[in-house]
Parts: sequence; structure tokens; C-alpha cells
Amino acid sequence: MEEVTLTRQNLETLSTADLIAMARTYGINVPSDLNRNFIIGELLEITEEAAQPEEATPVEDSDIRIATVLPKTYNDTTIHIFMRNPVWLFAYWDIKASDLKTMKEEFDFEELFIHVSFFENENDEKSSDSFDVKLNFDNNELYILIPANRHFVMATLAYRVSGEAPRTLAFTKKLEIPQEDEAVRNLQPGKKFPMSELTKISGMDDLLYKHYMTHRQSFSN
Repeated sequence: MEEVTLTRQNLETLSTADLIAMARTYGINVPSDLNRNFIIGELLEITEEAAQPEEATPVEDSDIRIATVLPKTYNDTTIHIFMRNPVWLFAYWDIKASDLKTMKEEFDFEELFIHVSFFENENDEKSSDSFDVKLNFDNNELYILIPANRHFVMATLAYRVSGEAPRTLAFTKKLEIPQEDEAVRNLQPGKKFPMSELTKISGMDDLLYKHYMTHRQSFSN
């Protein structure tokens, strides 16, 4: 059936079967023996309703929420870590004003840093490996590259004063590091390891080389 303009003149030129079919496309369920004039009237009524503009719903001032910018600090000394993937750890921290003031007033203040510790098991008290990441006072987040074959990680926010042991500000719980596929984990440039055709097609070999050239420390044990 050809598309027609819904006017009485055009509708009256259609057969009863076409009128019934058109009515059903508009959601009007009509019996086959219904008078065609009734069907035309229903179709014209729908056309008139569709042509009328919808009334705008009034919005109360109380319904409008103005977006606010989150504060840069919540004046609380804390540190949190999340795994972006098995290789990258995301850390963010906050230091309350009184702690910042204490550090900056230390005569022999050396540095603010994150001490990253690794553990073989969640309940281990002694770390199997660790390193420090030096921070500055302008940032409060960063990504940390995780060496291969590590199982649990913990981060400690601390600062160092000359001649003294590091002073802890905050620390996280141990976080389990997701373990990638063993075949991929053991792939290293220059190391002979069977690589499936699917892995080769994926570009893993080239990706591994670029990763090694940029982040060689992640391949050290």
C-alpha cells in the first residue's frame, strides 16, 4: 500500500482493506466488517492529535540540580590503590593540612614518597620485594608499573627526614594482583618460548618488545 496523506479526501479513495491495514499500523484494532466511515474518522482523529504540539512540563526550581566541582582535597590523610590491569597500579592519596604543615616545617625534610611492597601471600608480614616512588606536593595520583610475577601489593604513604627512619602517614591493605595467562607472563624479549599462531597474529611479540624498551624494570626479578 502506498503512503498517502491522511486527509478525508485521500482516505476515501482507499479500499476498505487498505483502511483496515492502515488503522492497524496506528494501533487501532478494527473488525473487518466495521463501517469504513468509522475507520476514516478514527484515522483523522489520530492525525489531529499528532499535529498538536505537546505541552511543556513545567520545571520547579527545586528540581534543578547545579553541578558542583569536587574539592581537590577532603583534608584527610589517606591512600588508596586499584589495579588497572596486571601491569599498572593506580594510586591516589590525600594529606590533611596539619600534616602538610608539619612536613614543610621539618628542618631536615627530604622527601615525600610511596613505599610499594610486594608479598607472596596475603597473610605474610615480611615483603618479598619493595621500592619507593618519590612524590611532590602538587600531585595526588599516579600510575605505578608493577614488576612481573607479583601476587599481592601494598602501598604506604610516608616522608623522610634526614637521619631518621621514614615516618608513615597512611597505608593500604594488601591488594591481590590479577595473574595474566602463564604463556603471556613468561614471554620476554630474547627468551625462547613457544608462541601460538593466534598470539603472533595478535601483535603480542611487537607489543612485548615496545613494552620492554620503554619499561625495562618490569622485566627484572
